[in-house]
Amino acid sequence: MQQISTQRHQLAEGPFWSQSEQALYWVDIPACQVWRWHQASNDYQHWTLPKKVSAVFTTQSARLLVTMADGVAYLDRATGELEYLCELDTDIPGNRSNDAKCDPKGNLWVGTMDDAENVSSGRLWKVTAEGKRTLMLENVGISNTLAWDESRGRFYFGDSMTRKVHAFPYPEFYDVRSQKPFFEVKEGIGADGSCIDLEGCIWNANWNGSRIVRYNPEGEVLQTIELPFAKPTCCVFGGVDGKTLFITSASVDTTDEELADKPLSGHVIAIDLKTALDLDVAGAPSQPFAGA
Repeated sequence: MQQISTQRHQLAEGPFWSQSEQALYWVDIPACQVWRWHQASNDYQHWTLPKKVSAVFTTQSARLLVTMADGVAYLDRATGELEYLCELDTDIPGNRSNDAKCDPKGNLWVGTMDDAENVSSGRLWKVTAEGKRTLMLENVGISNTLAWDESRGRFYFGDSMTRKVHAFPYPEFYDVRSQKPFFEVKEGIGADGSCIDLEGCIWNANWNGSRIVRYNPEGEVLQTIELPFAKPTCCVFGGVDGKTLFITSASVDTTDEELADKPLSGHVIAIDLKTALDLDVAGAPSQPFAGA
């Protein structure tokens, strides 16, 4: 296991591995920060933005794409300036963006949520390179887990408030939330962010569960990785060969005693799966946004 982050974050989220840069990006939502770590040089950069930011992506140009509390924007790396592509949920002021990923075609799918986590006022949006937004789902609690398995015609999307992750049809899309979920975690655990490997297995961060769980395409548990923090938030495959699992975590609502017991709470770590699980599997690379 390797510690990647240099400071404890409140709510590190949205890990994105840039294959072209060989660099890891992530955000700290309440700190309004975007972070970048370059593997070869061990150099760090970060940008502090004017509002909460929940995810970050590379694009077809030097700019980054970020999901802000109130919409989707391009971030100029040199100046830190934002240029909005579209706004989201302006009719629900209490909502903010949460988990987001790009589909195999480079469209952005971004879930929103009630920032106070009281009501299921969240939505799921699809945003194209031109900034066209399409409402895909409503009545979402805490949007999490976005992953695509094209070979099986599936899009995985979860709601941490219901503790369920469903397998939606893809590219034909319709609401399957009334059906049996792909998997469901137990009371007190949150099904947080996920990634998918090249065998079609889902790796899910168990918020308050101190672990990452790997599910096969039938929704059965294959392996678990115990973690040095209680609140993992998301994971992504990366590294030169795509066989390293990068994991973000949170320190919010954690006592001093808990922090002393789990000092890596709020940090970003990397785990070599061959060493940890004797598992020789690579993950699908992060998909950049199709826009420039």
